[in-house]
Amino acid sequence: MKIKSMKKILKFIIVIGMILVIFLLIYSNKIYTGRPPAARQGRLDLSQWDFVENGSVNLNGEWEFYDNQLLTPDDFNGKGNKLPKLTGYADLTSSVLKNKNTKLSNPIGVKTYRLVVKIKPSNNTYGLKIGNIKMSNKVFVNGDIKGERGNPAEKNNGYVPSNIPYCTYFNINGDKAEIIIQTANFEYPFAGTMYKINFGLQDNINYANIISISIEMIGSVLTLLFGMYYLGVYFNRERDKRFLSTGLYFFTIPATLLFNGEKLVMQLFPGIPSELMSKVQQISFILTIVMLSEIMNQLDKEILSDKAAKKVKIYSIIYIFIVVIADYSKYVYLLPFMYTIVTAFIMYIIIKLLNTIVREEFGSLHRSGTLILLKSLICLFIAIIINFMYNFRLLNSITFGSIAFFGYILFMVNLQADILSEAYKNMKEMSIELIKMDKVKDEFITKTSSELKAPLFGIINIAETVIKENKNDLSSKHIKDMIITKDIALKLTNTINDTLDITLLRNGQLKINISIVDIKVCINIVIESFKYIIQHRNIEIINNVHGCLMVKADENRVIQILFNLISNSIKSMDKGTIKLNGERINNMVYVSVEDAGCGIPKSKYNEVFNAYESLNSEGIGMGLFICRQLIQLMNGSIYLKWSEINKGSCFVFSLPYSEEKYDESIIADNENIKYFQPEASIQNKDNNYESTILIVDDELLNIQTALDILSRENYNVLTAFSGEEALEKINNNKIDLVVLDALMPRISGIDVCRKIRQRYSLIELPILISVLGNINYSLSLGFDAGANDFIAKPFVEKELILRTRTLITMRKYMDNALKSEMAFLQAQIKPHFLYNTLSTIISFCYTDGEKAAKLLTDFSKYLRLTFDIDNNTALSPLRRELEMIDAYVEIEKARFGDKIKIEYFIQQEILDKKIPSLCIQPLVENAIKHGLLKKEQGGTVYISAKEKDNFINITVSDTGAGMAKEKIERLKKADNNGVGLSNVFKRIKGLGNSSIDIYSTLGKGTKIILHIDKSRC
Repeated sequence: MKIKSMKKILKFIIVIGMILVIFLLIYSNKIYTGRPPAARQGRLDLSQWDFVENGSVNLNGEWEFYDNQLLTPDDFNGKGNKLPKLTGYADLTSSVLKNKNTKLSNPIGVKTYRLVVKIKPSNNTYGLKIGNIKMSNKVFVNGDIKGERGNPAEKNNGYVPSNIPYCTYFNINGDKAEIIIQTANFEYPFAGTMYKINFGLQDNINYANIISISIEMIGSVLTLLFGMYYLGVYFNRERDKRFLSTGLYFFTIPATLLFNGEKLVMQLFPGIPSELMSKVQQISFILTIVMLSEIMNQLDKEILSDKAAKKVKIYSIIYIFIVVIADYSKYVYLLPFMYTIVTAFIMYIIIKLLNTIVREEFGSLHRSGTLILLKSLICLFIAIIINFMYNFRLLNSITFGSIAFFGYILFMVNLQADILSEAYKNMKEMSIELIKMDKVKDEFITKTSSELKAPLFGIINIAETVIKENKNDLSSKHIKDMIITKDIALKLTNTINDTLDITLLRNGQLKINISIVDIKVCINIVIESFKYIIQHRNIEIINNVHGCLMVKADENRVIQILFNLISNSIKSMDKGTIKLNGERINNMVYVSVEDAGCGIPKSKYNEVFNAYESLNSEGIGMGLFICRQLIQLMNGSIYLKWSEINKGSCFVFSLPYSEEKYDESIIADNENIKYFQPEASIQNKDNNYESTILIVDDELLNIQTALDILSRENYNVLTAFSGEEALEKINNNKIDLVVLDALMPRISGIDVCRKIRQRYSLIELPILISVLGNINYSLSLGFDAGANDFIAKPFVEKELILRTRTLITMRKYMDNALKSEMAFLQAQIKPHFLYNTLSTIISFCYTDGEKAAKLLTDFSKYLRLTFDIDNNTALSPLRRELEMIDAYVEIEKARFGDKIKIEYFIQQEILDKKIPSLCIQPLVENAIKHGLLKKEQGGTVYISAKEKDNFINITVSDTGAGMAKEKIERLKKADNNGVGLSNVFKRIKGLGNSSIDIYSTLGKGTKIILHIDKSRC
């Protein structure tokens, strides 16, 4: 009985309050009728205006504007001490004030406005309704002071702030009213606020003022009653904190209402300091936000989590603390930021609610409560937007904003009533309905998952166990069979997931939420989601839809359709343009997606929209089928307009046109398309990552999965969507591992692997091939092409991490081995070379001191250049290598005299080019020791270096004894363990396309040419 009586009281309050507020709003709107003329250059002619019939007017138009001047009527009559200097003409109802040079006026300072109003002579009493003029004002009418708030004066000369609205009444003798308004503002730094000034008969002004005050009073009383009601529910019935929070929330709203708008509290207590009123005003407002966040959190934690609600409280406490300790002139700069955060917070909740409704994942509120809450917050958001638009003269009235705010209060009350009603009356009925709906969904998902997925995962696990634990006991064929079994199971798992979506469509269980959708906005959202994919590819997506093109559809589904169509286009092309066009024909909107891809054969025109019809080498062909099903559910159609092989295709879909206007407050959010966008980002290659991995795949899902896994392992991840793009990135970046899709359009992964192996060995650049399908076929071709390892798709996190880690570790061991080999080469200065050199220097010390000093310098230089080599890169400038050779030859010439000669033919432009360290000196040493010194008369060593095409060609030739063919063949094979020529030859051959030519004739000499690949240096 108590519940029934309380609900009757609540309904009575709602009905009476609604009638009163709507009546007052409509009546107040009628007070200002007709369209009065606007002021021009400080003059307003209202002589033809019937105030009795048409009501009051807003004093819009051009007022005389005197910036940085406080002027009185005497100043304008020539009786004062100041000479007015006209700054310009300003509309007080505009959001900005400008001077004669159209420069923005600084809102800080003193200002004077003057307007002469011409009226029809009468004995009527007139009035002015002065709004919130920041931060103080004084009004003169025909030379007399008629009203003031605060004291407008210079900051240090009696200035007192106060911006409370008020009305003033007066008689006008004659046909003119000179209105002068002095203002002073030294706190509020923003120029976006209008000054609302109404002029009319006393009765009209008084009525308007009473109605405005009544609306705020009724709103305050209603919210107080609602607050008392829900606190009573909490304390007397259910100890549900939702009702406690709601009751307290409704107690904060009156404080906000009474300290804003007409500022009734300040009118009742004018003696309270303006600074204190401003603090209470801000604190009361922020408390409403705190309580609103508390309500959202308690209604459904999916809407606002505990963590988010806690952050709101913390930020609010910080803001309140700043307001309490700081002056208004200081914390006023936080107001735009605070209002923006509040608006964003409300929009965030609205988006969360929309996402909940679209997904139909309702929490404790259920569907009805969620919809009511959504309506409530939309009303609040509309009220905020209308208030914003009104302040900036985009709207002439805030009537609908007031109605929207009242609707917000009513919906909030209705929400709590709905919660209470569900708790005591309709809980059983709603539970039964929800149970039925959930039962269908749960039965389908549970049966499918348990009957199909569980066995498949069992097969996958068994196959992995057999391969790992019995690898040495099984034959190669059996291992391949187990790998194929595992791959088939993974493929079936993917197929089941796709089939679930199609089953929902065919069973009519997929919900479509029809709304007004802007096609252009949807296209822009999808283009944004593809930017990271095409940013390094020669592909451009162009949105040719101009203006607003509205359709009746589900926004999320439209985005999904566009995503699928554009994704298909990108997969079919390596470069070119994708164009999206839209037009209205009768009652339908037609959107086309045109690409310059590989095209579709005519034989498949009628099959492209069939389920499981794939146009690519991979996939099961779900995308276009799902597109057609979704479009048909939204009363549209889709068809293939044209397609030509190697020229492209054009798909067109249609949706019903909407005559309704689009709600500009609905903003696309990443939350709406999060299931389209990869969550991982492509890493910056300049960061300090452990290694760089290149992922090559034409499927977005595979790229996304690998990015998600590998980016968490501190790897720098690059991506490529075609073989050509992969080869280009390998040329331009230092890659440590390539994860390569076996089957891709145009150039297969197997062919890409072969091209990579033409430049890089198995150890220099490991390749992990990913396969889906005939893994046996891929294994044989892949190993022949030079693959290091294989991995099955879809990727399993642990497997992908282990395989990549193994190959990268092998790559690191190779780098360390090269560094060790380089260090070993540096240590290979033969002892007898040291003994002979030192002996020569000692002998010259007795005979030729200057010669000994020079030899000692050359020897020191030789040792320094030999040891001072960067083992990390194993590269040195050509100039450095030649300096080392000079030092070495000078030492040998000191011992053997004219038997050793050397000549250089060096292209000067390449002296600073880097080449492998210690690759020329061993050749020169070999030419001297085994060539020149084998002949009694000695000979000459010729060294040439020049750049040609993509190579640096270095030639070392001599006129020595030459070599036999057998020795030349051994050197070419680099099959001995020496550290001289063989080591040099092995290192050169490991540099991509580098090569070596050896020519020798016994008794005539030897020529060795190094062709060094510039891209590897």
